[in-house]
Amino acid sequence: MTIPRGISYAVVLAAAFILWTPVALAGTQGFSALLGLAAIPAVLFAPLKKVNKITIAVALIALWATVSSAWSEESSAIVGGTLTKGTFNIGAAAIRIALTALAGVLVISAALRIKPSGDRIALFVMLGCLIIHAAWTLAMAFAPDWILSLYAPFSDVEKEAPQNMLRSTNAFLLGLPILLGAVCALPDKVHLPSIVAILLASVIVFVMIGSDVAWIGVVLVAVAIGLVIVAARTGFKVLFASISAFIFLSPLVLGVGGAAISNAGVPLPSSVQSRVWAWQLTTEKIAERPITGHGIEASKEWRETFGDRPVLLKQMVARTGIDDGRWSVYRILPGHPHNMGLQIWAETGLIGVMLSIGLLLLIGWSLPAPASMPLSSRIATASLTAASFALFSLSYSVWNEAFWATVVLAAAGVILLHKRVGEP
Repeated sequence: MTIPRGISYAVVLAAAFILWTPVALAGTQGFSALLGLAAIPAVLFAPLKKVNKITIAVALIALWATVSSAWSEESSAIVGGTLTKGTFNIGAAAIRIALTALAGVLVISAALRIKPSGDRIALFVMLGCLIIHAAWTLAMAFAPDWILSLYAPFSDVEKEAPQNMLRSTNAFLLGLPILLGAVCALPDKVHLPSIVAILLASVIVFVMIGSDVAWIGVVLVAVAIGLVIVAARTGFKVLFASISAFIFLSPLVLGVGGAAISNAGVPLPSSVQSRVWAWQLTTEKIAERPITGHGIEASKEWRETFGDRPVLLKQMVARTGIDDGRWSVYRILPGHPHNMGLQIWAETGLIGVMLSIGLLLLIGWSLPAPASMPLSSRIATASLTAASFALFSLSYSVWNEAFWATVVLAAAGVILLHKRVGEP
């Protein structure tokens, strides 16, 4: 098959971003399918005739995750449901993450082959769709009851709808770097004050919505932007090396350090405290199998409750003031550790950690020096890295393919921004 003359992969990305906001508002799980749809035409624009070191590293991580399923306590059917009833799904996490990795490589490869041109319609479509998402996020902050009323016909306004709102906020955090980069197209005297204003406004909005991970993400974005501006030659290397070091030291920093802070009686927000206890349990699991880990998604089966740990149960009762017995049956680790670094350690061991660090360092050393990049590309790339790291550290499971699909689509959006704004 050949590509019709005049058609660019930028058109495909623009079409994907048209669906960005609806998918985000529906809870973000549809980003996996959206990435798959974007990957199909990517085969025509960027056939994988050759592979580079980053592609090999991604493949090795997916392969090791698949191999680790052999000794994982968690086992799911490879496929489940039916297409006719709309319940079809791929239950095996290893297969899902491998397919997501393949689709991601195809989409990024195709985006990198977009040729700079004067036709910026695709860019304007992408930015317009993200602005719509920004408007919806503002509405969630200032008119939450109205937003919940819109969700009411489709989902439970007590549980499901608020969760979808938070997931939509997380998705916007990943789209925000593209908007920050686009602001750099404004006159020199305007773009930096505009970026500061957007960051401050984002913190306020995310706090109003109640998304701790999102406002923390904005703080990390601000730090990353400052880093690549100050360290004009080595900014990206320092950024990715720092993330790598954090992953490697996460059992010590989060598990041991977090437990020490908690045991010292330092007052922590309830959401942070619950994560500290989960991190403590995860660190104990890491010590049991430090080299190979317990296998992909094994943390789903770690069902220790506070009743199994009398000391933690006493702390929980003291912090909440609730002593009706409910905490004795409450799981310390509800599904996954809520920190991907610890989860990589616990489920894939030192081997998985070193593969992941290798990928990050390859990316960091493959990126140009910040000073050699247009300001729009520099800020967007640093911001997306920091925003992804925030969600990586405090929110999703490492095997949540919808999260990675969102990151890949946002990265493709940053590349499109670079092609249409950053390059002549």
